[in-house]
Parts: sequence; C-alpha cells; structure tokens
Amino acid sequence: MKKPLIAFLCALFAGALLSCQRTIPDYSVEEAFGLMNEAIDDWLDAKSFTLSYEGTYTAGDNVSEETMSVRLKNGGTDDLIAFVVTSITEPERFQQSETQFEDGRIYVAKNENGTISRTWTAGTGAAFETLYRSFLKKTIDDGDIRDESILVDPDQCTVLFEFDANAIQSTFYVPPMVTNVTFATVSVTFSHGGDLLSLEVSYGTYEGEIRGTETYAVTFAKLDRYIVIARMSASEKANYTEATDDEE
Repeated sequence: MKKPLIAFLCALFAGALLSCQRTIPDYSVEEAFGLMNEAIDDWLDAKSFTLSYEGTYTAGDNVSEETMSVRLKNGGTDDLIAFVVTSITEPERFQQSETQFEDGRIYVAKNENGTISRTWTAGTGAAFETLYRSFLKKTIDDGDIRDESILVDPDQCTVLFEFDANAIQSTFYVPPMVTNVTFATVSVTFSHGGDLLSLEVSYGTYEGEIRGTETYAVTFAKLDRYIVIARMSASEKANYTEATDDEE
C-alpha cells in the first residue's frame, strides 16, 4: 500500500510544481517595442510617481556622480507637491540637498562642503515637474534606433537598442555644459502588466574639445499610486530665506 501512495503523492507534487510555473510571453521585437512605448506613455501621463536616479558624468579627468530620489504628486495641477533628495560628488565638491516644491515655491536645504544653507525661490510647477521628467521626455521613435533586441523573463521585458545622437537631447537627459553627443546605448524595462520599471542610458559627450561620457539609470515606481509627501509647516518655512541671484 505504501508504494501506490508514494507514487500518488509524487504525481500530485509534480502537478503542483507544473501549475506554479509561469509562462514567458513570446513577444516579437516589434510587439515589445510597441508595448515599451505604451509603458512610456503611461509614465508621461502619470500625475504622481516616485523614481530613483544614479548618474555618472566623466569629462577628461573630472568625474561627477549624482544620486537622486524623487517623490511627486498632483502633477500638471496648481496643487503640485514634490520632495527630492540629491547627493553630488565631484573632485572638489560634495553636496547633499533636500528640495521641496509647494505653493509656487522651491525650498532647498543644502549642505555643500560642510556649509549649510536654507533658501527658497519662486517657481512654476510646470517648470519644476519638467526638470524631474527630463530623464525620459517622450516615447522612442523607431526611426532613431538600430540594433534593437529584447530580453524576456516571466516578470518583465527589456528592450535594448542604439539611439541616434541627433535625437538624444529631445528624448533623454543631457548635462547643460555638453556641446555635442555621440550615439547612445539604451535599455528600457517594463513589466508584462505594462508598468515602466527602469531605464539605462549611456552616450559619449563633448564639452568643447574635451571628450567624456554620460551614464545614468532610473528606476520608476508608484505611477499614479498613493504617495505621501508631508507639507512644510509655517515654522519650517520660516527657516528659509529668499535666495539671491548668486544662490539660485
């Protein structure tokens, strides 16, 4: 009696394992590219989101590393509120800052090489939001890509491609001091449910005659989901002074 029982239990266990296996969607490159752009459209339309950013800009012997976390809600409205934490490391400069936007003001608490300041400037919500959406400004035009491929697993799909240098600035982030760029290598990852998950971009740069590279990665989360951002109290705002032209 034991052998039939063991055989039955083994068959039952094997069946359970098979039922738990997740299938991998069989996308064509063209299908994946279309789904990627749909996920990007959802990101562009999202009224709230969180993201984390890690970037490295190298020009000659100078290396600048930056990390950033962004929480934003009520995008595209007069009630925009956002909170950003940034860290910048350069050869002779280290800066950490916390930035909050609310009620038409940008409040910045900054520690730069040990010097702490708290200032505010007036600003529009549209301009502030545009700045923190500059990592991915629009969907990807298939006329600007080459050598595209995809990686698919049970959870997500990644589209990889090279991107035309002439279209980089209108689509991705380019540091303001850069005068020219070379083609980019890009990967965009989205879930099978259509959520944009991450972006990685790398391209060559020219700052005058100095050649360098810009590389950054962005992780997206909580698109159009509940986000908590505490508003500043009157006493907290009183610790900030209006920035001068030199401080802006």
